[in-house]
Amino acid sequence: MKRTDIQALRGFAVLAVLLFHLQILRFKGGFLGVDIFFVISGFVITQRLAKGEGSFSAELIDFYKRRVKRILPASLFTIALTALLSRIFLAPISLATFAHDGVAATLFAGNFRFAGQGNDYLNQSMSPTPYLHYWSLGVEEQFYLVWPILFLLFLRARKSRQLLVIPLFAIATTFAIWYTHIAAVNSFYLPISRAWEFLAGIVIALLLPHTPRGGRFIAIAGWVMITYSILFLGSDLAVPGVTTLIPVAGAMAILVGAAKNPWEPLLAWFGDNSFAIYLIHWPLVVIALSRYQGLTASSKAVIAVLAIAGGYLITRFIERPFRFQPRFAWGLGRWAVVVVALAGLLMGVSSVEAASVKSAKLRIDRSEPIIYSDGCHLGFGLAKPSSPCLFGDLQSTTEVVLTGDSHAAQWFPAMEAIAIAHHWKLLVLTKSSCPALFLATTRNGIVDSSCVIWQRYVSSRIAAEKPSRVFVTSYSEYSYALAKKADYAQSYSSGEVSFIQSLGLANASIYYLEDSPHPPQSPAECLSKHVKDPSRCNFPLIRSAATLATRDHLQALGIHYINLSSLLCPGDTCTALYEGANTYRDGSHISVSASKALTAQLETFIH
Repeated sequence: MKRTDIQALRGFAVLAVLLFHLQILRFKGGFLGVDIFFVISGFVITQRLAKGEGSFSAELIDFYKRRVKRILPASLFTIALTALLSRIFLAPISLATFAHDGVAATLFAGNFRFAGQGNDYLNQSMSPTPYLHYWSLGVEEQFYLVWPILFLLFLRARKSRQLLVIPLFAIATTFAIWYTHIAAVNSFYLPISRAWEFLAGIVIALLLPHTPRGGRFIAIAGWVMITYSILFLGSDLAVPGVTTLIPVAGAMAILVGAAKNPWEPLLAWFGDNSFAIYLIHWPLVVIALSRYQGLTASSKAVIAVLAIAGGYLITRFIERPFRFQPRFAWGLGRWAVVVVALAGLLMGVSSVEAASVKSAKLRIDRSEPIIYSDGCHLGFGLAKPSSPCLFGDLQSTTEVVLTGDSHAAQWFPAMEAIAIAHHWKLLVLTKSSCPALFLATTRNGIVDSSCVIWQRYVSSRIAAEKPSRVFVTSYSEYSYALAKKADYAQSYSSGEVSFIQSLGLANASIYYLEDSPHPPQSPAECLSKHVKDPSRCNFPLIRSAATLATRDHLQALGIHYINLSSLLCPGDTCTALYEGANTYRDGSHISVSASKALTAQLETFIH
């Protein structure tokens, strides 16, 4: 018999995620709805496994057949629908990448793809993939490749299950919290650091088969905990981390209490349609974000209605028929063919889309500077380069340094050309999402220790080598998450001053490049949609408080301050094209073509 409270918990979880993705600030912890889903899943699946009485092979096959009927119809349909909607509404230049994301989602490996990309779920770019939410399905299915086998082999016949399950839950929880501090993004996506949430539900399923006394009060306490979580636990906290214990414990309490509460019937309706609502809502959000610069209250309401209505229709006409009607009782082999066919179709689409972009009338340069591929531009988690990272005239005794985050790396093509022309040896010290200043930042709620180490390393290395010139810039048009609450503009600018002073060089040796203007949408994607009218992708020049404060502080020091805004934004209108090529390669960085085209202008500032 279906428990109303479990369906209500599912409904609560999906609404929390939906409201979070619609950027309803009051629900800043809505992303924790996925953690609640994991607890429910562990509980329900293990209860069903524990009731089975067949042989190991029979129970295992039955389990996977149930999972296939539950997951694949709605999931694969939504992936195919998302591919179609992407083709209609999203930027042509991104379709090939999105198709690869769709392949990963089809194979339930999206979480590995996004972890490998360093894709910060809680801090998305302006052009997120419409398949990002499939990371959670990847985690779930990967866990269930292992858990049923372990349970059926080692736990089903044991009466003292708690002797194994409770220590396993404790170890997994401790590991997840520790791993988040070591590798925050990987910990968010990988099943090894999410297993404890499934085990939380598993513990309840195995150790508390009967509702204890005071179940209603326990359940109400659980509802209070999960409500508190989505209202007050924001994305500035580590996930999974210590605070994640609150929604997980709340979900456990509701499962233990097994009580009926007056608010549950309405939530249960959403729970009945929760899987499909979850699948369809995120592509709708991505499409809206691609077409409008921010979501208005009315657009959020429309997305919510479409997500709920679409989820209901997918549940009724796709999920339930394939799940319950005998005529759709496909075997595992047939479903495997469907999965492979869809993955192959998406791969073919990605090849066609990539070719069509290359053959377009307006060729858009999305290449990255070579330092991205040779390992000199450091990625997340790395603190020191593993190679010399020297360019220009390697025999020269005059050394110059380019340092900063990816907004320094974007100037490498120009700086390399200048170094060659002046017979300089160019040392590159750049790192993604790590500004060249003393500013402790966080990723997934954890202090980015590799960034802190890198900042100190760069400072001490430059001070030791004493180059003739140092070129510095960082992403001041963006607000990094700070480790300590403070006025951002003041913290950023004072951190830059402290960093420059720590180099121990004469101010005349320092060149600071003011950050490139930040577009409200990706100009490259916009250009791919408006080939005949590129001016539609221009945007007004607006400067952040951090940029202005840094300008004031550094100019007062007497260093060389370079501002190329008049070239990129003549008349305070930033152009999407510069000398015939796209100015930006994405929604933040200037393109390699633009960097090269600006070489001569940049050189005029250098003495």
